[in-house]
Amino acid sequence: MSKATAIVFGAVLIIAVVFGYTAYSSHNSTLEGLTLDPSSFANIDQVRTEHFDLKLNIDFDNKVFNGTQTLHMRTHAFDVKHVYLDISDITVFNVTDTSGAALDYEIDNPNPNLGQRLKINIPTKWIELETFKLIIDFQTSVNASAVTWLNKEQTSGKKLPYMYTQCESIHARSIAPLQDTPAIKATYSLDLSTPVEIISRASGNLTHEFTDETYRHTQFEMAIPVQSYLLAIASGNLAEKQIGERTFVITEPEDLEKVAYEFEHLEDMLIQAETYMTPYEWGNYKLLILPPSFPYGGMENPLLTFASPAIVVGDRSSVDVAVHEICHSWFGNLVTNHDWSHFWLNEGFTMFHERKVDTVFNGLAASKVSAKLENQTMYFQMLDFGMDHSYTSLHPILDGAQPDDSLSTIPYEKGFQFLTYLESLVGEENFQEFLRSYILKFQKTSIKADIFIEHFEKFVKKTFKNKESKEILGQIDFDTWINAPGLPPVTIDLETEEYTLAISMSESFINNQPMEGARDLYSNFTVDLKGLVISHMIENLDRLNSDLVANIDNILKIGEEINGELVFRWLQVTIRSGYLQAPFDVADQFLGGIGRMKFVTPVYQSINAVNPDMARQIFESHRDFYHPIAVQAIESVLNKAIYLHSK
Repeated sequence: MSKATAIVFGAVLIIAVVFGYTAYSSHNSTLEGLTLDPSSFANIDQVRTEHFDLKLNIDFDNKVFNGTQTLHMRTHAFDVKHVYLDISDITVFNVTDTSGAALDYEIDNPNPNLGQRLKINIPTKWIELETFKLIIDFQTSVNASAVTWLNKEQTSGKKLPYMYTQCESIHARSIAPLQDTPAIKATYSLDLSTPVEIISRASGNLTHEFTDETYRHTQFEMAIPVQSYLLAIASGNLAEKQIGERTFVITEPEDLEKVAYEFEHLEDMLIQAETYMTPYEWGNYKLLILPPSFPYGGMENPLLTFASPAIVVGDRSSVDVAVHEICHSWFGNLVTNHDWSHFWLNEGFTMFHERKVDTVFNGLAASKVSAKLENQTMYFQMLDFGMDHSYTSLHPILDGAQPDDSLSTIPYEKGFQFLTYLESLVGEENFQEFLRSYILKFQKTSIKADIFIEHFEKFVKKTFKNKESKEILGQIDFDTWINAPGLPPVTIDLETEEYTLAISMSESFINNQPMEGARDLYSNFTVDLKGLVISHMIENLDRLNSDLVANIDNILKIGEEINGELVFRWLQVTIRSGYLQAPFDVADQFLGGIGRMKFVTPVYQSINAVNPDMARQIFESHRDFYHPIAVQAIESVLNKAIYLHSK
């Protein structure tokens, strides 16, 4: 090759590389991927995970995972010298490349709220757009924040121990080295080893399962790129039953038939969700009911939704949790918040979708009652944070805090109300079309609110004539809706006759003038309407005393309710009014039987308000029962640093 030819070839090569980078960037899997996530140490502006192969030996005796993580990565910048990964209390034994050559690494701690940073030095020859692999041998901590270990006595069958994970928001880094940010989506394989008698299920398609003399080996594949917090594993005495064409339930064998009955209509829920939105892309839908210590009502892990046994109440009155997790198959799992300050893009959209599905099954009035009840919960949580706190906005300023600290009902309900407001401006059919276009355009990506706003504005301009589109968009104060703290800038009409009746009933008791036939009316109310009766009492605790609450309980028999959605609200009334006093036996029994944070943190908060020593004593007696995430939440409540969850 001549010198002149070489120069020309070199110029062409440079142009090709630059053009290739531009083309690749315009089609990357995260539209905002070049922006760092403040809750992650990963240098995703320089290098990104495209796939990982995770092998874990699940050691029940020592309560740790012994693992090998193989990260398939691609550089996205020139002269990349380091890969930064997120870890939390993980012991790293070595890091190698595919040839087995050791790579230098170090672990530092830039922000203890977020775990630690694993810094791996890579050869400079690994240039921009180059793919490479990192192989990391490690062991998790017995205190891994994502993992709960249960002895056999803590399970339904009391035959085998049990383990499950919960990785949202930033807890995946406690079970494997990762770019633990929702900005990065990757496919993965899992290879799990457990004692022979232990069954494992995970968020992926089961591809192979076999036993040898020592272990059961179970392998899974996730073929759709997903974010790290959707990684989920459960291991124990598990049984599975198909209840629809694509739907299954998984529990311990002792609970299988009860759960199958409760969720008999799971397939119908899935059909209605995709009828409103777009076809369901994930294949099968499996719902796994976990032991009582699970800290949430549900978690939307694809192919394996986790749910609390608290939603299995025998009368199918709490199956809306399953509808919510199904709807995450579109919002959250397909289109994802880029980072935790945009969490409402997951939860507000999912709540909106859920209530569209609920309306099909239960009617519009019931859907409005649900929204009204949770709007009151949102209001209480805003008061706890302080109305001027950024955590009461749809764009909380985390400023280095652990993202869990900001989680509450607010992104769910304020986000739902924002979308309901937008729907009112463009019409139901148009808004449904917008949501479908939103999913189709941004699926398998992670975005920020400005991308959503831009797409909505383009949709309005395309759908309506110029004058009308200007009028519609001119009414929307996006900045206030998203960034301003406190209540939404526009009040959404959620009033119904049923709501008015429930509030009137509650008022009649607060005024010590119970309405005629109150007991019969109350007994025929839905769970949400009963919740409104109690929630209104919580809102008016300053007007209640122990005698009034005793009279309410005597007539309505609220203390006999078994649905956790009612029990946790009623306990707040009885404790704060003085009707239930130390040693708070009823509350103690409730708190020791369920780990769902939506239920337990407000009850601890109430006990702490009247008797901090007893609140601490009750908590310490149940500490080992709770998931690590719940322990942190309750500790924050007892230390009066508000920490709220809504799932």
